[in-house]
Amino acid sequence: MNIFWTILLVFVVTSYSQEGSISLNSMEPPKTELFYTNEIPKIGDTLRLKVIIPQGWHINANEVPDDFLVPSKLAVSVQGVEFEPAIWPEPIKQHNDLLNMDLLLLQDTFTISLPIKTLQKDSDPYGVKVKFTYQACSNICLPPKTIEISLGEKKNSGLLSNSGTSIGSSGETSFFLYLLLAMLGGLLLNLMPCVLPILSLKIFDLMRNTGEAKQWAFATTAGISFSFFVIATIIVIVRLTGNAIGWGFQFQHPAYIATMALGVMIFALNLLGIFEIWMPGSITQNLEKHSKSSFAHGILLVLLSTPCSAPFLGTAVGFAFAASIPKLFAIFAAVAIGLSLPYIILGIFPQWTKKMPRPGQWMEILKQFLSFPMLLTLVWLVWIFARETRIESSAKLGVFLCIACFFAWLSGLIAKPGKPWPRFAILWLVFIIIYIFSWNFWIHPQTSDLGAAEASDEWVQFSTKKLDSLQSEGLAVWVNGSADWCITCKINEKVFESEAIRKIFDENGIVKMRADYTNSNEEALKFFEFYGRSAVPFDLFITSQGKEILMSEILTEDAVIEALMRNF
Repeated sequence: MNIFWTILLVFVVTSYSQEGSISLNSMEPPKTELFYTNEIPKIGDTLRLKVIIPQGWHINANEVPDDFLVPSKLAVSVQGVEFEPAIWPEPIKQHNDLLNMDLLLLQDTFTISLPIKTLQKDSDPYGVKVKFTYQACSNICLPPKTIEISLGEKKNSGLLSNSGTSIGSSGETSFFLYLLLAMLGGLLLNLMPCVLPILSLKIFDLMRNTGEAKQWAFATTAGISFSFFVIATIIVIVRLTGNAIGWGFQFQHPAYIATMALGVMIFALNLLGIFEIWMPGSITQNLEKHSKSSFAHGILLVLLSTPCSAPFLGTAVGFAFAASIPKLFAIFAAVAIGLSLPYIILGIFPQWTKKMPRPGQWMEILKQFLSFPMLLTLVWLVWIFARETRIESSAKLGVFLCIACFFAWLSGLIAKPGKPWPRFAILWLVFIIIYIFSWNFWIHPQTSDLGAAEASDEWVQFSTKKLDSLQSEGLAVWVNGSADWCITCKINEKVFESEAIRKIFDENGIVKMRADYTNSNEEALKFFEFYGRSAVPFDLFITSQGKEILMSEILTEDAVIEALMRNF
């Protein structure tokens, strides 16, 4: 008797002694769904196979540590299409004391990807069939089994509402449409709550520089474009290291939020006239006045806009995060163009600025007034910091904000324009050094799970394992992805407070599940990416029959009620 059957016999005996009796065919076939990442597949797109293994069971990975174990395999049959080698998920290592080795396993929900290498003219990509071979194990290991999945068939499951072109694909249209969506999303970012304070600054800047509209528009656009290029580069670098990353990822890091809070407060103090940001010499002062400040405002606008996911932007950026590097840069360039479009138009038609009010004393009053939206933004950033860290860290940040105020007052006293410029440079260099040392050796915040903890009151905390369990029980589930730093998410959350919506949820036993993305949450991000999104807000309604409805980034009471009532 060879070693495989010996081990199988040991497992069987152990199982009989524990369970009394057990069937060797007790695991139901895994739920599967086959789909392309685009409705019209082309070279570079991907064929994906989503697999859900029943709870309590696992299968061997595509690589096994010994010959007696049967690895999982894929065999693809399709006319005129050649695929790259299958990309399997990272297996789970589990030590087996009996065998004295680490087993490589796959369990719960995972996805196998097959990138398209070549596509012939007479190809029939929709006729694809995949044979999936696996060996299931629990207390015992069953004999290997092969199932066949065809595109558009809901084999052994009612997983997705759209066969073949599932809701989980990263797009349903061409790349050019994604560029258009990215541009529209960038344009609409100008109307998002997190951008409005900086937008008010830009309006003031334009009125102050009415005669230099072209320089103003160019500098602002340059600042926006530069910022998006840097963000796209960071995303590419992080992707190459194999780490998960999503839109607005920087707001998950307390150091970024604290630095932004300091920057916004310093901008507000500058608007109030506490001190001036200046450079020596008439040439550099002129450059500062006409270009540099607009360039800096463009950067600040982008930095504060990223927690917002405007309509159209979520789909386009979701595509970008899964696309090739050139396409990723193209998508972010389109977002930059959309965000810059109002300023580009005013730069092309500078005569329109003549209709704006003439400069005067009222502008100094307006300048001071515009500091208050900045201060409200500061309150928001400090609140986010408090939600992500503990109260001690928030108190320390508050102390350091007071120190920054002191430096701003001191700068206005001893380093204002007309004084030796090295005073200004040295003063703020000392402040930066103190901040860096204070952050590393004094503030040094500890992350907090306050936002995630709240989900346990009315909302079930998200996990794919829990979601699969709820679905296997035949329950309808509403998955809401949210973050404390996402203002749009907070507005969406108010929709669920509606009495009409609460009543529908209660009467139909719909489970509310929240994926908190305030801090880094790789499991939630992978779930978002499966449905073509890379950020919050995210809302998905899964009916008791397994039908899935992906909602828009901005929710309304009527849209939620319609989605619920249409499926009950």
